[in-house]
Amino acid sequence: MSYYRRIVYMVCVSGAIIFSSCKKRPEPQEVALEFMHAIQESNFERAKEYATKESQQVILLYSIFDGKRNENEREKIKNAQLEVVDHKEEGDKATVTILNSSASQQETLQLVKESGQWKISLTLESILPTYVAPGTMDMNNMTPATDSSATK
Repeated sequence: MSYYRRIVYMVCVSGAIIFSSCKKRPEPQEVALEFMHAIQESNFERAKEYATKESQQVILLYSIFDGKRNENEREKIKNAQLEVVDHKEEGDKATVTILNSSASQQETLQLVKESGQWKISLTLESILPTYVAPGTMDMNNMTPATDSSATK
């Protein structure tokens, strides 16, 4: 190898090392949008890449619900415009609020750092708003249901 070629080779190799080590990690809002786009496309394997390990089961459950949607609902979701309207970072936690045009509402996603990367943190409550986690019901403040047929 000529002297000139060796110089070019060394510059190229060291340049590749510099560029790969300087690669910018995605910001929370970028992760949130990528996650939402994967959900829009019903690409749950890709969505899992943007989520914490604990969120994997929630994505699986969501995919089951998604499979029960009719074609019109699925098209509406797929064609929705997504826009980040707010984001906040506090240490290893972040929230990203996205305006979803198909639902005409804002969705707030929770993110945490996992192995130095921002990941979506999902809970059952985040996909099932009426879900009550076991052990969170206050049995002392519940009133018994009345059976109207028993009073007749």
